Amino acid sequence: MGAEKRKWRVPGAGWLSAKLSRKMIAILLAAAILGWLLSFFWFLTYLRAYVGERYDQAVEETRQQTRQVAAFLEESGGDCAGLEEYLAARGLGCGVQDGKGEVLFQFMPGIWTDVQLTVSDGAAVHLPSGETLLVRVESAPLSRRDLSDLVTRKAFEGLILFNLGLFLLAGVLLYLLIVSPIIGLRRTMREYSEKGTLPPRSVRKDEVGKLQNTFADLTGVLRAKEQSERRLIASISHDIKTPLTSVLGYSERLLSARLSPEKQAQYLRSIHDKGVAIKSIVDEFDDYLDAGLRDEAPMELITAQALCDSLLREYRDELEDAGVELTVSCTCPQAELICNSAHMKRYFGNLIGNSIQHSGARALKLEVLCRREGQKLILEFCDNGAGVPQELLQQIFEPLYTSDRGRKVSGLGLSICRSIIRAHGGAVSAENRPQGGLLVRAVLPCAGPR
Repeated sequence: MGAEKRKWRVPGAGWLSAKLSRKMIAILLAAAILGWLLSFFWFLTYLRAYVGERYDQAVEETRQQTRQVAAFLEESGGDCAGLEEYLAARGLGCGVQDGKGEVLFQFMPGIWTDVQLTVSDGAAVHLPSGETLLVRVESAPLSRRDLSDLVTRKAFEGLILFNLGLFLLAGVLLYLLIVSPIIGLRRTMREYSEKGTLPPRSVRKDEVGKLQNTFADLTGVLRAKEQSERRLIASISHDIKTPLTSVLGYSERLLSARLSPEKQAQYLRSIHDKGVAIKSIVDEFDDYLDAGLRDEAPMELITAQALCDSLLREYRDELEDAGVELTVSCTCPQAELICNSAHMKRYFGNLIGNSIQHSGARALKLEVLCRREGQKLILEFCDNGAGVPQELLQQIFEPLYTSDRGRKVSGLGLSICRSIIRAHGGAVSAENRPQGGLLVRAVLPCAGPR
């Protein structure tokens, strides 16, 4: 099988994809650089072209006026008598010289009292008499204010186009980098809420990508909880249905058949035993629901030694009668923790019951070690049984998990243990000991200073 084809990426692009703030900085820098480049190249070229166009237009108009004045003089045979009226009507200036350079005619409009900007052009007029006149025409003047107004108006139009282009570019970048991913995330959320479609994980490393991946993780947790609830319902149905069927069968026979007193007593005892079994299942579910309700449970400050002593008093005699050896040792007797004593007893009781039922040891030995690491109190419980297969260590604390499919209880013992420890602000884990047996480690926060 060939190597998987990888998409080519721009070197260093990971920095840009990490955070939205970096994208915003990149967009602003790109807009600033683009604005600088456009200002220096496009906008200045635009103004230069406009000024050049205006100059060329003025030169062409002056040339046309010069040709018209030359034609007028040719028709009049060099008589300049009617030329002043023609020039005044068009706001033009004009000077006529003969072949020797003597000025025959000079006209400047009366409004040309200040410095003016004009364009001039000259032409030779050949009269029928053979004489040649030189004509120079100056265009209508352009004042400083008029020139400023023209350039300002054109610059304003160019700036509007320039800013509009930058705005559109920034809008497209913001849409592609920020708005579009958010719209996609909203669409993904809507599809999940309406159709149950699981969201894909994002390869983006910025806030939007992290948000989508967090949402994907959340949907996974919700789906796992949904499956757990379904298993819970199935387990309740299975665990209660079997003894309940027996109760109904025995009660129907008691009601419909003529039975001897001995048989009736036997059926009544069976009904009672099945009722006790149903009650134990219901009690286990109640324990599971109650284990994590820390706010409703009374908490007290106790020492590690007091916790170990209560554990010995609670279970030592009972376990000795069952042939089980229990050893409890505490290396930090003065360490304190805040806990609910009843819940902690339930925690150790579930662990002990689990070892008794599943350890597989002929001479079962149970050990409890209490020690301190910094501000943490470590409670280690271990047995000398067969342990748990490595691939199942991560599942034994899940609700309803049990390796014994024939059990009538619902597999909530270790899940209750985890809920109790979490309710106390700690964490619990399990591992197999090298010498054999299962070790369950609970880490709880200590109260008070070191």
